[in-house]
Amino acid sequence: MKQILVAVDEHAHAEQIVESAIELAQGISAKIILMYVVEGSPPENYRDTHGDALPEHYYQDEFERSVGPLVDVIEKAGIRCEPLTGSGDPVKEILRVAKSRSVNYIVMGTRELRGLGRLRAIGSVSRNVIEKSSIPVVAVP
Repeated sequence: MKQILVAVDEHAHAEQIVESAIELAQGISAKIILMYVVEGSPPENYRDTHGDALPEHYYQDEFERSVGPLVDVIEKAGIRCEPLTGSGDPVKEILRVAKSRSVNYIVMGTRELRGLGRLRAIGSVSRNVIEKSSIPVVAVP
C-alpha cells in the first residue's frame, strides 16, 4: 500500500495541509502517516494523567493536544491513518521517518515560502525538507 507522510504542527494551516493530503491519498489509494514532531524535552513540571513524566507520554500528550483531532478528519474521509509523534529536530525526524517507512510522498505546509518570505525561510522546516529529501514533497501553500 502506498503511504503519505503528512507533517503538521499546531498551526491553523494544519487543516488545509490535511485536506490536501486526503485528496492525494484518495487519488492514489494511500494510507496517511500523520506526524507531529515535538522540539525539546518535557518541561520539568510535566506530569501526565498517570502522574509520571515519561518523555514518550509527553510527546503523545502534545500530539493529542495539538493535532489529534486531525486523525478523526482523515478517518472520516475513509483514509487509513497512523498517528506518529517524534521528538528532536523536525527536519531530521521527518526525513528519517519518510526513508525508514518508504513513503511515497511527504506533504507539509510552506507558510512563508513566497516572495520576500523566501529570504526569511532559510532555516524553515519545509524548505530544508524540500531541499534534502529524495522523496517527492508536496508543499501546501
